[in-house]
Amino acid sequence: ERMKLPYELFISFKYLKGRHKQKFVSLITLISVFGVIVGVMTLIVVLAVMSGFQREIRSKILGINAHIFVLNLRGPFENYEKIAQKVKEVQNVVGVAPFVYSQVMISSGQKVAGAVLKGIEPDTVTKVTNLKSILKLGNLDCLKDKSNTKHTLPAIILGKELAKNLGVWIGNEVSVISPFGQITPMGQIPKVKKFLVYGIFVSGMYEYDSSLAYISLKDAQSFFDLGNAVSGLEVKVRDIFKAKEIAQQIQKKLGFPFWTR
Repeated sequence: ERMKLPYELFISFKYLKGRHKQKFVSLITLISVFGVIVGVMTLIVVLAVMSGFQREIRSKILGINAHIFVLNLRGPFENYEKIAQKVKEVQNVVGVAPFVYSQVMISSGQKVAGAVLKGIEPDTVTKVTNLKSILKLGNLDCLKDKSNTKHTLPAIILGKELAKNLGVWIGNEVSVISPFGQITPMGQIPKVKKFLVYGIFVSGMYEYDSSLAYISLKDAQSFFDLGNAVSGLEVKVRDIFKAKEIAQQIQKKLGFPFWTR
């Protein structure tokens, strides 16, 4: 009648308390409890660190990249406004922005660096990436048409490490060289255009900070002789973990030759 506790709890309490003759059992109990405490604490700390690290890396990557890219197997495509509208109609899509993307050489004086030049629209890019938050100097408005009236040169935004490698900063001129230039009787001549550094961004990831530069979408289209075409569309979705499924829906809706990444 005294033993109203469940059998397991009765055994547990018996060994937790321990009698004077059972000091060794009490010591084992203390060591066991302490071991469980340390084990659980270690697990929680490791999980917290990994979760924080994952979140930090994700935020840095999304400062530069959108959740989904919509590209065309045939290369740059026109009528991107209509394509963007179709993408917006897909459920859980919260933002769409066009971009132009190509590799170039950037020079300043005797210094030269290879870089990826990306043409963007300041108004739409903020809907798909956190570029504004990583822009440490300057403003995205410099890439708008009416903002460059004081200077004849178009604006360019460089990664901090790229600017350091070129030895330039805000207010300095750089030359952008494209290998896809004009074909003359003397052969292919690279296309060169001067830009003024208006902004510096710091993503915290060396690969991006040392090899990426931004100009306006129209300047990029003009420089690469694309007319009204773009390299692709960037898409932001409501839930990043459903990006793959939404990308498949977009690809199915647009059909060949469009594909998503």
